[in-house]
Amino acid sequence: MLLIHQRLAELYTISRTRPLTQPELTEQEHCLHANTVYCWEMGRLHMEEQLAAQTSDVPWQQDIAAQLQKVRSTGKAPRRR
Repeated sequence: MLLIHQRLAELYTISRTRPLTQPELTEQEHCLHANTVYCWEMGRLHMEEQLAAQTSDVPWQQDIAAQLQKVRSTGKAPRRR
């Protein structure tokens, strides 16, 4: 879980008891944007991982595994070549 996911959960919990302040709403939007980028990147990498497995391309699979680990731990994908 990334910190953005934890903060989204906190903001959601706060919003259940009171309206979010403008800075909290802005932070929520930033977290939602970061989460969207994270989800799309993970989806792309999982699809590439499947293609690599189906074509038995071991070096590509290893590269994708490293990219997946990077995205899981930092939330950011390495630059594409």
